Amino acid sequence: MLGAVSLVLCLGTQPAHSKSYYVSESSGNDAWTGLAEAPGNGTGPWKSLAKASTKYVPGDRILLKCGDTWNEELFPKGEGTPQNPIVIGYYGQGAKPVIDRQDERQDRAGIRLADQGGFKIVGLEFIHCMTGIYAEYSDNCPTKKFISIEDCYFHDSTLYQHYEDYPKRKIGLGICLFTFELENKKVLTDITIKNCVFRRLASGVWTNSPDNFNKNASFIYPFANLVFEDCLFEEGMQWQQGIRGVERGAMRNCVTHDTGRYKNFLSFNGVAGSMFFRCKDWVFENCEWGFVDIGGGSGDAEAFDFEGNCDNMLMRNCLFHDTDGPGFLLCCYASDGNPNKAIKMENCLINGKSKRPIRLGKGAIINTTDHTQATWTNCRFYLSPGEVLMRVADPEKDKHSKFENCLVKPLVKACSTTNLALKAKATASSAVAGNEAAMVVDGKEGTVWKADGAPEQWLELTFAAPTTINEFRLKEDPSSSIIRYVIQCWDASSKKWVSCFNGRGIGADFVAPIISRSTQKVRLLVIQTTKDNPCITEFGAYNDTTGDAFNDPTGEKAVKVEYK
Repeated sequence: MLGAVSLVLCLGTQPAHSKSYYVSESSGNDAWTGLAEAPGNGTGPWKSLAKASTKYVPGDRILLKCGDTWNEELFPKGEGTPQNPIVIGYYGQGAKPVIDRQDERQDRAGIRLADQGGFKIVGLEFIHCMTGIYAEYSDNCPTKKFISIEDCYFHDSTLYQHYEDYPKRKIGLGICLFTFELENKKVLTDITIKNCVFRRLASGVWTNSPDNFNKNASFIYPFANLVFEDCLFEEGMQWQQGIRGVERGAMRNCVTHDTGRYKNFLSFNGVAGSMFFRCKDWVFENCEWGFVDIGGGSGDAEAFDFEGNCDNMLMRNCLFHDTDGPGFLLCCYASDGNPNKAIKMENCLINGKSKRPIRLGKGAIINTTDHTQATWTNCRFYLSPGEVLMRVADPEKDKHSKFENCLVKPLVKACSTTNLALKAKATASSAVAGNEAAMVVDGKEGTVWKADGAPEQWLELTFAAPTTINEFRLKEDPSSSIIRYVIQCWDASSKKWVSCFNGRGIGADFVAPIISRSTQKVRLLVIQTTKDNPCITEFGAYNDTTGDAFNDPTGEKAVKVEYK
């Protein structure tokens, strides 16, 4: 949690003409001016968000008191600028200020904007809101610029109903940017969503318009320059990014984990970690999508879905793993008649597993038509029994899929080279006497590391020199019940731990291929267990380059690659 001083540093210098307004549900009074943190001489913080829903000028700040909770909507008036945004943040010490609307089945937002730009929203928590932050833009709205949402926590809004007539709001969302603009005009540009957590939501972030289900509304981009950075989307129900109609964007260092399983979710139109539709000119870097579930029988359940009419999309160093459906879906016709064009995948990894496939059967990649243009370069594919590299629903004479310098291997043949961990030094956050960390790297069966306490606990390997790793093998003792963990690599340049694999269960033997990294330290961070303390029998690390080189410049061979 940022302190008051850190907040000022984060937001920059406040313009001299602007003001800071304070709001405290616990100690405020709407009869006061709102211009001071503490009461005195008729001034002091406001009490309600209704009082704070007034007009502001560029550089003004609306600061909510840490530790306080409101069951209200904040609807500020006025606009800021990219250089001097209106800030909605916090003051004081302690837990994030909370907007808790208490019943996500009712159409209640936490913060609402209408035809506005120039806002920075920092350090708030939204719970039980049908939509945490809802921004709506009218038909022919002049282009608005700049909305930044940072360090916010959106959670527990799980209402899900048919939403074909959105904006009749029927679904729990963290953030929604909606426009009534149906022409190719920009209503909002320069949007940043950074360092935010989205947990137990029907969907995390939407951009949308009434043309969502209109198959004749291709190449319409009312939003532009949307950037996701360092965000976690977890325990979601439908796609956690439902992004439509955005020209230019980026997603960096984001994790989308455990989608579709919560409450045995059943969707009327499919599940994916992410769904991008009618977008162009995006870059995805160092992101992970894993554990996508069909729940109560939803369709698809892929890690990522380019739903159609997506052009010039580049994915680099991205990981897709542990899905009930395909690892990756290249779709069109279902929502739009236009195929995806110029999809480029560089140094990406698919280990989907296709555990409960429907319709076409098991495939690392499902491609609805050969008209889609996709090039896979320096990518690795791990196939499970019965899984093919690519299935095509509607084969065409002209193929547009290409595979360049890729590697294909059965998952069971992973970790078949030397276990690099055997030469590493093992340490841990704690250990029961006789079950120290060194036991996981002694090369012996039956020896274990057991933490002397509940999560969060960690097990670390340190190598004598920077070491390249692309696969991990984990083995868990039967007494242990880890249900959430992260494998992290130490990044020497930034001097911090970097996530390289987010996992759920481990069990007797679990293999976790990752995007190849050079590092001197790796760590297994246990986040949650159901019983007893974490207990690991092996934490293996490998640089396994075995497998079959695969090149397919014409797209003819990929459909024939199968692990039997």
